[in-house]
Amino acid sequence: MTIEDKQIINPTHEMLIEAGWELYTTPELTDEERFEQEKLNLQNEIYNYDTSAEVNIFYMNGMPMWLDKSTRAGLMLRLQAEEMIGKENTTLWYDVYQFTIPLPTAKQLLYLIEAYASACYDNTQMHLAAVKKLTTMVEIERYDYTTGYPEKLRFDF
Repeated sequence: MTIEDKQIINPTHEMLIEAGWELYTTPELTDEERFEQEKLNLQNEIYNYDTSAEVNIFYMNGMPMWLDKSTRAGLMLRLQAEEMIGKENTTLWYDVYQFTIPLPTAKQLLYLIEAYASACYDNTQMHLAAVKKLTTMVEIERYDYTTGYPEKLRFDF
C-alpha cells in the first residue's frame, strides 16, 4: 500500500483508515430475502436427501447397495444381449461381490429398482413443488421432506 508516496509494507489500522479502507459488512437481509433464502436452503436439503443413502439404497442378501441410472441402463442392455444369445443366467457385480442369477430374475430385479428410483424421483419433485408454495417461516421450519418415499427394496437369493 502507498501513503503519501511511501510504500507501507505492514500498515497499522490507522494507516488503513487514512488510506480509505472501510470494513465491508454484509447488508442485513429483509424478512422476505431471509424467507426466500430459507426456502432455498430447504430445497438444497431435499436434493441432498434425495441423493443420500437414505433414499438411494436397496439390499441384496442383506448387503446395502445402489445402482445409478446409467449403470441400470447399461445392465439392462447387457441382459437383453445375453437373452438374445440364449443365456439362461447372468453374472452381476457389485464392488467385489459376484451374483449369478437367472436372467429373468435379473431383469425383474432391474425393473423393480427402476420403478423404486422413479417413485423416489416423483416424491422428491413433489416435495420441491410443495416448498415453493410455503408462505411462512413456521411452515419451512416444520416441513418434513423425508415422508412419502417408498419402502426400501430387499432381494434375497
